[in-house]
Amino acid sequence: MKKFLSFVPALMLCMTLAYAQSTNYNPNATLFTLSDEKVTAGDFVKVYQKTNVSGEADFSEQSLRDYLDLYVNFRLKVKEARDMKMDTTAAVLNEFKTYRSKLTPSYMFDTSLIRVAYDRMQKELHVQHILIKLDPLASPADTLKALNKAKAWRKMLTDKTKKVDFNQFAADSSNDPSAKDNRGDLGWITTMQLIYPFETAAYNLKPGEISQPVRTQFGYHLIRVVESRPAQGTVTAAHLFIKVGPKATEEDQNEAKRKIDSLYALLRSGANWDDLVKANSQDKTTSANGGQLKPFTTGQMVSEFEQTAFNLQKPGDISAPVKTKFGWHIIKLIEKKPLGSYADVKDDIKKKIENGPWKDYAKQSFINKRKAEYAFKEFPAAKQALFAQIDSSLLKGIWNDSMVVKAKMNAAVFSLNDAKWVPETKNFTQADLADYIQKNQRKYMASKMTQAAILNTLYDQFVGASVTSFEDARLEAKYPAFKDLMDEYMNGILLFDLASDKVWTKAVEDTVGLKAFYEENKEEYMGQEKARVTTYTAKNQSVVDQFNKYKSKKMSDADILAKINKKDTSLLKISTADFEKGKSSEIETLGWGTAGTSYTVKSDSSIRILTINEILPPAPKPLNEVKGYVVADYQEKLEDDWIDDLKKKYPVSVNEPVLLSLVKK
Repeated sequence: MKKFLSFVPALMLCMTLAYAQSTNYNPNATLFTLSDEKVTAGDFVKVYQKTNVSGEADFSEQSLRDYLDLYVNFRLKVKEARDMKMDTTAAVLNEFKTYRSKLTPSYMFDTSLIRVAYDRMQKELHVQHILIKLDPLASPADTLKALNKAKAWRKMLTDKTKKVDFNQFAADSSNDPSAKDNRGDLGWITTMQLIYPFETAAYNLKPGEISQPVRTQFGYHLIRVVESRPAQGTVTAAHLFIKVGPKATEEDQNEAKRKIDSLYALLRSGANWDDLVKANSQDKTTSANGGQLKPFTTGQMVSEFEQTAFNLQKPGDISAPVKTKFGWHIIKLIEKKPLGSYADVKDDIKKKIENGPWKDYAKQSFINKRKAEYAFKEFPAAKQALFAQIDSSLLKGIWNDSMVVKAKMNAAVFSLNDAKWVPETKNFTQADLADYIQKNQRKYMASKMTQAAILNTLYDQFVGASVTSFEDARLEAKYPAFKDLMDEYMNGILLFDLASDKVWTKAVEDTVGLKAFYEENKEEYMGQEKARVTTYTAKNQSVVDQFNKYKSKKMSDADILAKINKKDTSLLKISTADFEKGKSSEIETLGWGTAGTSYTVKSDSSIRILTINEILPPAPKPLNEVKGYVVADYQEKLEDDWIDDLKKKYPVSVNEPVLLSLVKK
């Protein structure tokens, strides 16, 4: 994107402003033409509204005319680039494809999940569960066995006559390794902390209820909601931490307790929090910063720490020592924030969905919605016919589709139909699926999956990739803002490349043209008057005395130098240089005199005599001194000449009544 930013005016990227236009404004009216190309008032207004970097886009007539000149030039260059077919070159297409691929993921998202998450954020749940572990690719028989087991357990747990304790049963029977310690109790949760199916089931339960068996990638769960409460929001806290390791002796534990109590006593008596934390806290990642932690919500910290932090009332409040499985903490409240509005948090929710436990569900949800939108239709017989051609070499990751190609298996395995955006019915064939399987089979070489499971997994992945690709091809049609951005970026690439060739690179590499331009305009690069100064540097006063004696005899500098330095060449040095007025040179500091003026400057190591030989009048600076300025001016000339040529090639005609209709009344 760097090319775009370096050429297309910043006005093309700024936020669009609201515009209350007069009723005479017709966005479909032609504002101007470039040869046979028409540009509407709406197109112009859209980019003009993005120019308001510092308030100059006020829809006054002068502002509109000034920007119209810039925009006409912009469109002239774009037309030239496209007529030259620059938008079809491999280099341009590759750069455009790379940029586009970075933006498309944000459109491949089920936005309805953001609202689902926000609604759930209003409530927090205290959740328990029992797990019956099951491989995601388990056979139908094993799946049914696990499901029946989960149903039987639920029946037993909900039978009031048997009075089975949920937590004890979880500790004894759950396949969740943590159940031995937590007895199936996951504590308080809020949304986007657990995988979607589990969380959805939990949020649909009332306190005390036990869910029907819930299938996730881990197996079947029986979920129980103990209680619910309104969301607590977000808390920012700091802590002073004394570690107590899992293998700590009783003596170590007692010592840690004595230390945390003594520190708490010091804080109660007015000791400085930051000083104590820095000197004593064993959380080295935060001790230098007053122990401050990142903001957290329910379910993100161990329960004892979390509950204590949320119970603190005012910023600056400090808790009594709190014991967790990590050790002892004294917690200080920094800030509490309630849940923000939907507009405030929706972007953050989207990021959490894309990167958290909901990620896989969100991706599949998007695919399912697109499948419905595009009338996804499967042809199972064609799929099975292809699978029958695939042998056990798949398990080794070496199957190839030569047999499929040879057999010309081109029947559709599924189809997608778009009747709205870019009308098309597209068949995805056996050959397409075979090619996908061949290219992606190796990732399952080391798995314990059966051949059938691998094929079904690859098929599902192929469907997802195909649906996503089908949607990708329609983004410009579905989302006008996306299309505008893509057009702007493509134009930016074209203008950069074309301007580089016509203006920027040419101005630097065309040394003959640059020199000729300088010669024609060198009066524009005048310097100030200069003083030509000879500096005599003498080693000591004795040398100065000799110098003055010889100078009074009107000896030349060369003869004086030879005379004084006959035995020691370091006694006297002579140099001559020009100093420009206004450049803060030493001679200017001493005083800008006339020809013949001398100054004596003494230091510990030498004595210098500076003599002005002559004052040179202002003159053009040599090209090597002002090349940067000359190149910039030469580029401007090349740009102007280029625009003139383009206007001759593509005559411009502005519709004055339409332009005047844009003036804000």
